[in-house]
This record gives sequence, structure tokens and C-alpha cells, in this order.
Amino acid sequence: MPELPEVETVRRMLATAIPGQRIVRAEVSNKRLRTQALGTLPKKLERRVFAEPRRTGKFLLLDFADGDTLLSHLGMSGRWLWYPKGREPDESLVHVHLKLGFERGGTLWYEDVRRFGMLRVVERDQLSRDASLKLLGPDPLAERRDGEALRAAAHGARTSIKSWLLDQRKIAGVGNIYASEVLFRTRIHPARLAGRLTADEWARLAIEIPLVLEESIARMGTTFSTYRTIWNEPGQYGDQLLVYDRKGEPCRACGTPIVRMVQTGRATYLCPTCQPRRATTTPKTVRPKEKRLAR
Repeated sequence: MPELPEVETVRRMLATAIPGQRIVRAEVSNKRLRTQALGTLPKKLERRVFAEPRRTGKFLLLDFADGDTLLSHLGMSGRWLWYPKGREPDESLVHVHLKLGFERGGTLWYEDVRRFGMLRVVERDQLSRDASLKLLGPDPLAERRDGEALRAAAHGARTSIKSWLLDQRKIAGVGNIYASEVLFRTRIHPARLAGRLTADEWARLAIEIPLVLEESIARMGTTFSTYRTIWNEPGQYGDQLLVYDRKGEPCRACGTPIVRMVQTGRATYLCPTCQPRRATTTPKTVRPKEKRLAR
């Protein structure tokens, strides 16, 4: 599933393409996304002019100049594809569920193979009460919290720290990939109880959460299968991952083979040496060595 860095990458790219663009044509498929049909979307979208796109957690907020918002979630396999004026769309794609054509030329498509994504128009003044958004916790890049604030939010929590980081009511946008990376970099075992972490551990988490996310955004996110930018480019953060999807490979800090475990139905990757089950004295944070971006 695309996480915060992937969605923020898409938002930044859309911000260079769609503001000021008037929709003159909107076409939808006859398939459902998550639980809603798309049949009413064209009437809600045609003649609207896009404003600056926003993001909160994993949600894209594609605002219109007249006040409403096209709320978008990429689900497991959703992606936006931008074809500027003069570039023909890829007609071989068979899972496109929204096609937007613009007055000044250019086409924006939403493709979603597994159809777990979301596309619906919401009145902007109702966004704070929207069922998909109202329970979200703070966005870790828009509202940065220090270690004490995070520790207070987790006071008494009996869930594992990995599950706590994935709870969108606690932090909006962190997903499976980046939770594993953050916990490795802070030397915290994923199964430890969130409510029992030390003040020093929460301080390290407060530093590494936004740092990992920003590093990934700088490389356009991580691609394992379907995620692409609006230009159909894969994310390039994969070669920076220290533990995620590296089962059996040597830890880049100590050489111990990386272990895969399952927590609440999701894969977690860790180094059993660098991330002991018990709290330790302040360890050195592990960070990836910089590599050049592919050209």
C-alpha cells in the first residue's frame, strides 16, 4: 500500500500539473472502488477548476477553486497518471476508473487494479467531519511532535510499538515499510509494548519518524509492485531500506541475518541483535549510506 512518502510524492507532482486546470471531460468505469460506485462522479467534476492539492496522512485532497474537494485514497494499488498536452495516454491500461480531460489540454487518469482506492467529492467545510478523515491522528510532517508528546499519546498502551505506529488514529500516514525502518533505526524491537518505551526511546522515534519519511520523499518513495509517480516512474528509496523485505540478508550494522515476523497479519522485519527485546542504554542510531539516484 502506498504510504505517506508515496502519496506526498504524488501530491507534489500533481501540484505542478493540475492547479488552474478546468475539467471538460470526466469518464468513469462501471466498477466499484472500495464500497462506492463512480457513476455520479462525472456530473460532480465537469467544469470544475483544480486548486492546489493537499495531503493528510495517506489521503490526497484535490481541492477545487469553488470550494469542494475530490478526496482520494490510493488503497493497495491505486495510482494517478498524468499525460500532458501532446502526450498520448497508454490505452493498453485496462484498470483505469477515472479519466479527466482538461480545457488547456492534458489528461489525468486514476488506475487501480485491486480497486481498494477511494474517489469521492466532499464539501470542503465538511472535511473535518468526514468519516474517513475525522479519526486520523496528527500528520507527522505537518504536525511534528517531540518525544514527550508521543510518549504521552502512548501512555498505558498495551499494544506493540509496531502496531501503535501503524494505527492511523495515533499517527496518520506511517505504514508497514516505514514503521519497520524507523524501529530498526531507533534500535527498538517491534514487539515491545508502546506504553513501556523509555523517554529516550520516544525521543529517538520523534527524530527518526519524520526523517525516514522525508528521505523517502526525496527519492519519490518505495516501489515493490504497482506504485508509480504521475509520470509512471518507480520510487527509488528501495535501495536505502535497511530491514524491510530483506529477510535472511545481513544486517548493514552488525551482519546478523534479518528476520521476518508477523504481527497482526502484517510482515515485520528486524535485526534480532540490533533490536533486542529489552530496553538498552542509548545506542547509536543506524542510518543508510547515501547512494546516487538512478538517472
